[in-house]
Amino acid sequence: MSEPLKETKPKQEPKTVWFESREKEPSMFDCMDIRPIRNYSNGHLEWEVPSELVERFARHHFVDLGRIVRKA
Repeated sequence: MSEPLKETKPKQEPKTVWFESREKEPSMFDCMDIRPIRNYSNGHLEWEVPSELVERFARHHFVDLGRIVRKA
């Protein structure tokens, strides 16, 4: 007898993706009208980007220049 096929769930996309400044930033700045939060343990800024804006955010010139990177 053959085993019944198991249903495979489609991989869920995260609702948000985090980006952070590559270096310590002396002042906070918005990127695409998204306000960052400061990580006081290392001095970097962090942006919580909704998944529907990630592709557009990744094309922003701060990301393109490497000032902002996707958080691992």
